[in-house]
Amino acid sequence: MRATGATLLLSLVLLIHVSPVEAQRRTSAREGWGINLTVDDYGLAIGNVPRVNGLRINLRDSYLEAVNGINLTLWRPAEPVGGEINGIALGLVAPQADYIRGISAGLGAVVAEAGLCGLSVGGLAVVSNGSARGVNVGGLAVVSNGSIQGASLGGLAVVAQGSNTGLSFGGLAVVSDGSLHGLNLGGLAVVSGSGDMGGINVGGLATVAGSGDMMGINVGGLATVAGEGEIHGINLAGLAVVGVEGIRGLTLAGLAAVSEKTIEGFTFGGYKIEAEEVRWASVAAWRVEAEEIRGLSIAAWNDAKRLQVGLSIGLYNSTDELHGIQLGLLNRAGNNRSPFRYLPLLNAHFD
Repeated sequence: MRATGATLLLSLVLLIHVSPVEAQRRTSAREGWGINLTVDDYGLAIGNVPRVNGLRINLRDSYLEAVNGINLTLWRPAEPVGGEINGIALGLVAPQADYIRGISAGLGAVVAEAGLCGLSVGGLAVVSNGSARGVNVGGLAVVSNGSIQGASLGGLAVVAQGSNTGLSFGGLAVVSDGSLHGLNLGGLAVVSGSGDMGGINVGGLATVAGSGDMMGINVGGLATVAGEGEIHGINLAGLAVVGVEGIRGLTLAGLAAVSEKTIEGFTFGGYKIEAEEVRWASVAAWRVEAEEIRGLSIAAWNDAKRLQVGLSIGLYNSTDELHGIQLGLLNRAGNNRSPFRYLPLLNAHFD
């Protein structure tokens, strides 16, 4: 019995002291240094233990396969990174994996090579080479090479190579190469490259939709611009509202509202309104200029080059073809017979 007891005690001591060493050696041969204290992958691991359900602590992550629980790392990972973290990812410099799901935070950054989901806070940046979903806060920037969905706050910028949907605030800019939908606030600019822009979009200097339509409430400190699309909704700009394919809704521009096609709704231009066709009510300090003006037009100079339908009020009202009334110091209706073509105060033509 004594021999048997001594043998069991010796075996237990060897098990306690040798097993981690053997685990360390096995890990070292394949992936690097690590002490695996888990049972069936559940428990505590220190170092480069590939799969852990529980707590994994490492100086520098490498050969990560999956951590379900808490992954704590001090330095940025070595190559190759890989793997996924589901739960809590914390890093003194930058937690990083292919996929990070849950809560992640790093004094430097949070980096996901393929996808990011949950609450992520990076002292400098939150970066995903795939999509980023959830709440993302970057001291300087939130950047996704895919889409962004959720709430994103970047001290300087929020940037998505794909679409951006949700709440986005960038100290300098909110930029999406695809569509942009939700509440978007940029200290200098809010920009969508190749997709539509919808919701509430406010840029300190400019709000710009490169090649898509702009819909909702759109505000630019200097300009609100749809380069190749239409603008719909409430559109405000300190200097100009420009919708190449059209502007519709309530439009207020400190200097000008301009379109190559139709401006429709209530439109105010501090200097002028210019389009192929202007409809409903338009007011400008200097000039309303269009091939066709339909509705109410008030300006110093109402210039309907081809057709005016409705009422124009100004110092000088001019059109080749009038179907309505002109009130001003001088009024020209090209389809009236002489001497009624040019008249002071009032001119009219009704078919």
